[in-house]
Amino acid sequence: MTFRFSMVAMLACCLFGAGCSNEPAPAPNDTEVPGAGGAVSPELGEPELAPPGQSEEPEPAEPKGKEESEVSLQIMEWEAARALVDKHKGKIVVMDLWATYCPPCLEELPNLVKLHQEHGDDVACISVSLDYQGFDDEPVESFREKVLGVLQKLNASCENVLLSTDSETMFQQKIDQASIPVVYVFGRDGEKVATFPDPNDPGEFTYAGQILPVVEKLMKQP
Repeated sequence: MTFRFSMVAMLACCLFGAGCSNEPAPAPNDTEVPGAGGAVSPELGEPELAPPGQSEEPEPAEPKGKEESEVSLQIMEWEAARALVDKHKGKIVVMDLWATYCPPCLEELPNLVKLHQEHGDDVACISVSLDYQGFDDEPVESFREKVLGVLQKLNASCENVLLSTDSETMFQQKIDQASIPVVYVFGRDGEKVATFPDPNDPGEFTYAGQILPVVEKLMKQP
């Protein structure tokens, strides 16, 4: 039927001087060929119009893929952040204290995100930013965009905290460390199992070299 339509159209062009394309006609076949105006009518040789309110062309299919998890950031005091560990009793908890101004922190932080992505059902991962310095002209809220920007680039859908306890107070009164990065590992009972760096043997550490072996050992325990 498509062949018949093509012959009729060609004769019409020759007889009535209608504008014709210089491109060759498509090869005849038995299937309808979709076009901008719809399917070809076998009797009239004209495109069938789409019903009112209906698009003439199908909407393109949305690409299918893994949806990215939402990245959020809470602002809280250290005591509230520390209490998050108790909320996850029954899981192993890894808490990473870091800041955007700390290159070693930024180098290892993606490993916390990876740990959450691979073992989130058994390991609760908490990132805690110490960017807030406590200065009056730099309130904690002013650091939100910078910290959240780093977390979004990593797609860090783990639990993320921006501390409103200033870093000087943290180092002098709250934690047993003088600088960051600091990583705490807690067992399923909520008790602290390991601190990195080890206060008794301070030094550089990595997730691959020191933290993951501790976590994997805990995961094997009932």
